[in-house]
Amino acid sequence: MKNNLKRLFVGSMLIAGLLLQNNTVRAGGFNLYEFGGRASALAGAIVAQSADASTVFYNPAGMVFLKSNQFYGGVTLIFPKGNFIGAAPIFNDTVYYNKDSFFNPIGIHYAHKLGENFAAGISVTNPFGLGIDHEDNFPGNAISKKSLITSFYISPVVAYKVTPNFSIGIGADFVLSSINLIRNVNIFDSEGSMGYEVGDVELDGTSDLAYGFSLSMQYQKDKLGLGFMYRHTITNNFNGGNANFTLFNDLSVPQAAAIAGAVLQDQKVNTSLDYPAFFSVGANYQFTEKINIEADYMWFKWSVFDELTLDFENGDALDQTIPFNYNDAWQIRIGSEYSLNEKWDLRAGYIYDKTPQPIESVSPLLPDDDRYDIAVGFGYHNDRFIFDAGYMFVNIGERSTVENGVGKNHYGFDGTYVSVANLFWASFGVNF
Repeated sequence: MKNNLKRLFVGSMLIAGLLLQNNTVRAGGFNLYEFGGRASALAGAIVAQSADASTVFYNPAGMVFLKSNQFYGGVTLIFPKGNFIGAAPIFNDTVYYNKDSFFNPIGIHYAHKLGENFAAGISVTNPFGLGIDHEDNFPGNAISKKSLITSFYISPVVAYKVTPNFSIGIGADFVLSSINLIRNVNIFDSEGSMGYEVGDVELDGTSDLAYGFSLSMQYQKDKLGLGFMYRHTITNNFNGGNANFTLFNDLSVPQAAAIAGAVLQDQKVNTSLDYPAFFSVGANYQFTEKINIEADYMWFKWSVFDELTLDFENGDALDQTIPFNYNDAWQIRIGSEYSLNEKWDLRAGYIYDKTPQPIESVSPLLPDDDRYDIAVGFGYHNDRFIFDAGYMFVNIGERSTVENGVGKNHYGFDGTYVSVANLFWASFGVNF
């Protein structure tokens, strides 16, 4: 550990709160993509289809191919599990488990037909977010003890059918994010020592409203569907976030309270957070009357997430620029649907999700790794109503910050992380 109170305070607490990092986030980095029951059961391989109003999020151009106006909304319940084993010589072989928790991103969509060739819609989603909650005895609580971030994307869109088989869409994204973090504060840290715990700090903040856009295309003819969707980068600025400190009453180290109190004072902090641009391209084919299969490729410009600059109200002593150096990353999504009869469908899907995170950034904030996800689900529909539900197992696997015997973590907090997540969802739709 670095013997530097400034770096520990800034580098461990505020990035956790302001970056929404956690080992429960579904897609690589901190992106979510489960905003429709049918789409999720198909592992998000949906850009070339338009079966329900969730196309407002996944590919707005597909709205013109819907048969009626439709409301479609639902929730996903995410149950993460994870543990950490620290690297010698600082740690022994104790296994530290995360607290049980769950998160519930939403997907609410409405699509409205405006004649044969035009359509408009709106969606509310949480494409970036979640959190993490460690036990009180976790040795990395000075980096992150509990954190939560929620992003809200409000996305109005329009679509136009250029030809009977080809359509285009354009939309806007209005984005707000909120954060909450609690972490412990240590001082007198040194190489091989976590230092002395003197209190905790809570950080709260709500971003300014940010704006972005999306572009999309879809082609439908006979058994073949093709689709493309692009969503632009968003920068959320956090101005006037609150950093509130509480010192423990039973400090036994002489002068610890005085030293900590002089440095750790309640104040405001400003920063900004970049959400990456991404695109999805895919093809869907109806192989038989009952079976269709889609394959999608997604690409995320995670390289925008290279550093975080923190600007504190009480002068320059705590100001810092923190490197993350994420890499652009990609995913492969494959989904298939089998029609049992006119009302019931079965679905399954698979995702390979390449992590954008370099080994130096792997920490209690986000121990990410390449992910292998399997999804299953079912759907019921009639002329009026739709109900879809399903399950996904997310295998984040095991990742160590030790490489060839050398610890790589930015803050010297090295070890091995094991993470998985279980997702359950349900969506309900009504045709008008």
